[in-house]
Amino acid sequence: MSRKPDKPYQVGYGKPPSATRFKKGKSGNPSGRPKKFSTLDPGVILDSIDNEEIVVIDEGKRKRMTKAEIHIRQLFSSAIKGDMKAARQVVEMAADYLAPDHHVVVRVGSLSLFMDQSWTSAPQLGCGSSTIIK
Repeated sequence: MSRKPDKPYQVGYGKPPSATRFKKGKSGNPSGRPKKFSTLDPGVILDSIDNEEIVVIDEGKRKRMTKAEIHIRQLFSSAIKGDMKAARQVVEMAADYLAPDHHVVVRVGSLSLFMDQSWTSAPQLGCGSSTIIK
């Protein structure tokens, strides 16, 4: 028993024109949902991780810092406490970023690390307090 309407089809709310309806057997989204674009480039992943901001408490105040900034602060504080590997990394970063044209002296505890533009091997050691002089 098929019902054939006596009146012509009336277009309205919830009743789209029959010409614009989905055809039988055809999908409404033929290409489907696009796949998630994922990059497996380690540099991009590390950069996105380093640039993430987190909230830390520094001197009793809440501060927003990137993970890279926190890592450098921890490296610097361990260098001040006497960690020579950390001190070497701080000196190398100082040479690359702070003063590539100048003579740099980094004093860590009772040791001083002297470096100039031509420095490529181990730093010279001396005595002093924990400051950076440009």
